[in-house]
Amino acid sequence: MTYPIRLLAPFLLLALLTGCMKSTTLTVLQPAQFKVPDHITKIAVVDRSKPSSGWLNVLEGLFSGEAIGQDRQSRAEAVRGLTDALQRTPRFRVIPTGIEMEGTEAGGSLPPPLPWAEVERICADHSADALVAIESFDTDNNTSTQRHTSTKKNKDGTTTIVENFESAMRTDVRMGWRFYDPNGKVIFDEIVTDDFLKNTGYGTTERAALSNLPSQVSVTRKVSFLVGQEYGMRIAPVYIQVKREYYHKAKGFQTEMQEAYHFTENGNWDRAADIWKKIEATATDNPKAAGRAAYNMAVMAEVKGNLDIALQWAETAWTKYGNSKARSYIEIIRQRQYDAQRVEHQMNKKV
Repeated sequence: MTYPIRLLAPFLLLALLTGCMKSTTLTVLQPAQFKVPDHITKIAVVDRSKPSSGWLNVLEGLFSGEAIGQDRQSRAEAVRGLTDALQRTPRFRVIPTGIEMEGTEAGGSLPPPLPWAEVERICADHSADALVAIESFDTDNNTSTQRHTSTKKNKDGTTTIVENFESAMRTDVRMGWRFYDPNGKVIFDEIVTDDFLKNTGYGTTERAALSNLPSQVSVTRKVSFLVGQEYGMRIAPVYIQVKREYYHKAKGFQTEMQEAYHFTENGNWDRAADIWKKIEATATDNPKAAGRAAYNMAVMAEVKGNLDIALQWAETAWTKYGNSKARSYIEIIRQRQYDAQRVEHQMNKKV
C-alpha cells in the first residue's frame, strides 16, 4: 500500500462521488509558479547530479542498503518526469540532451553553478534558449517492522494469541535544480526539493512483512519521476485532468434528470442544459431540485469553458437554493479564474 505525502500538483476536486452524483473529466491549463522570460521557448535538459566520486557513492549505497545503479536509474527517471511534464505545455519545447555531468562528491548538495560558457555551448549545440539542470540528487530508504498481537477465540472457548507483523518503508528523494538563462546570464530559479513516499507490508513473520514491501529501486524511481514532473509543473503551465461531479437525480424530476444525464454521457451538454434550465425555472416548490439543476448548469458552463457563467450558476445554486456543494464549487471556479489570468500572463498570449 502506497501513501503519497506530497501532491505533484494542487488539483482542485469536488466532494467524493456519492450515489446521487456522476462525474466528468475536463482538461485545464494549470499555471506555473512563476513567469519565464518570453524569449525562452526551447529548453535543454541535462543531468549534472552524477557523483564526482563514484566509489564513494557505491560504498554509501552498500551501507545504506541501496542497490548499485539505483541512483543512476532514478536520475534518469527524474529527467523523464521533467520531460513528461514539459511535453504537456504549449509554452515550451523540451529538448532532452542525454548529457550526464558530474556534480558534487556525494550528490546531496548543490555544486557551484555551471560556467556560462558551458551553458551557452550546450544551448547552442541543441538549439535551445535556456538550460534546466538536475544539480544534485540523493536518495534514502529506511525500513522498520512492528509486531502486533491479537486474541482469537476458539470454538472450544479457549483463546489463541495471533501474531502479525507490519513493515514500513520510507523512501526519500532530495533533488536540486537550476534554470539557466544564457541570454542575460541569469539563474532565475534554484531550488532543492525533498519528497518521500511511504509503503507498508504485512505478514505473519517479520521476513514475510518485509518481503511484501515493493523494491527500493522501483519506489525510488517512481518518486524520482514524480519529482521531475513536479519541477516541470513549477516552471511551465501544464495541461492536467480534473474531475467535476454533477447530479443525475432529483426528487420530482427523476425522468428529466436521467434524460439530461444520458445527453452528457454522449457529450451533448447543450441538450442537457436545456433540461436543467427548465427544471430550475419550474421547480418553484422544490428548491432542492432547482439547486441541483443550477449546480449542474455551473458544471456545464465550466466544461464549455465559460468560467464567468459557471460562477453565476454556482452562486445561484448556493445563495438562492442553499445547495451546499455549490458553496465549495464557487471557490473552485474563482481559483480557476485567477489561474486563467496567471496562465495568460505566463503564456504571453500564446494560448
